[in-house]
Amino acid sequence: MDKKRLTVSDQANIRRLGKKIATRHRNLWAYMLFGFIAALINTLIFMIMHQWWHIVLVISNTAAFIISNAASFYFNQKAVFTNNVDQDHSTWHKLIVFFTYRIISLLPDTLIMLVGLSWLHLNPLLVKLIDQILVGIFNYLTTRSVFQKQEKTMIKRAKARLEERKSKTKK
Repeated sequence: MDKKRLTVSDQANIRRLGKKIATRHRNLWAYMLFGFIAALINTLIFMIMHQWWHIVLVISNTAAFIISNAASFYFNQKAVFTNNVDQDHSTWHKLIVFFTYRIISLLPDTLIMLVGLSWLHLNPLLVKLIDQILVGIFNYLTTRSVFQKQEKTMIKRAKARLEERKSKTKK
């Protein structure tokens, strides 16, 4: 069988599609990049405090949490969420809501660390990496709601589509 070669128009369509996907999900890509940096900060601070300085797990984890989340707030405010930005609320309001959500995520963060290190006696770096991935997913979902305008039009469109489907099924 001969392999089909991509034509110039196919290549242009693929590039256009790639650009559309990158543009549409820009905030996610930026969040993943800066989230990785924040997770790296968190992990390094935790490892230095807990492994090198032998500071208690909960204190090391909480200090790493505070420092990395302060950096994360700055990254999200300045570099990640730059389109469809919530201009209705002040930076202080966003900071309070941001840290409220993050404090909620500190509970499973600390629990994962306690279980992984104290009960299962796993490698601290491995546990911290797993912890950062799991907590990072929750943090992305909540962080979007802090920095972006709420998509009321999207909700209205979804309700209209549901109503349209209901009326079609009744016919």
